[in-house]
Amino acid sequence: MLTFLYLPLFFYTDLLNYSEPERLQWVNKCIQQVFESETLSSTKQFIDIGGDNGTKAKLACYFTNVGGKGELETLLKAIKARESPHADCLNSWKTCIESQGQQINQKDFDKFWVSIYLRYDTCSNQEQQQAGRKCTMSGFDYVMKHKKDIWDWDNSALDDLKEFFKLFC
Repeated sequence: MLTFLYLPLFFYTDLLNYSEPERLQWVNKCIQQVFESETLSSTKQFIDIGGDNGTKAKLACYFTNVGGKGELETLLKAIKARESPHADCLNSWKTCIESQGQQINQKDFDKFWVSIYLRYDTCSNQEQQQAGRKCTMSGFDYVMKHKKDIWDWDNSALDDLKEFFKLFC
């Protein structure tokens, strides 16, 4: 008797500097290398995939972005819920760097902004004693568990992602 495993799977990645069609083309190429399946024509839809051993599953994908650009840090920056004077002052630093003939790309800037927001704008004095574990992206599990209020979960920048997660209900 042949048993089928039927699991909803999802593929999650950042949009970065690619358009959604370019990113979908890359995802479809990856899928086709591994599975017998149809291809994704858009995000937030399931397709059927199957393996050599008869296993079947459904797969969907979502690209993290804000307004068609960016990645996780871009989204986190957009949904910050606290005042962010330390992180926001990085704009002056960026202007200064650029006036010196240097450049920092938006991806790296957003990563740096989130890092400063976590470390200096959201960390208590007590947490600062263990900043590496409690106030950084490497301690993101702690941040998400203990400091949920530093993000605006009702921000419209999350609407698309919430729509994607509703596929799994």
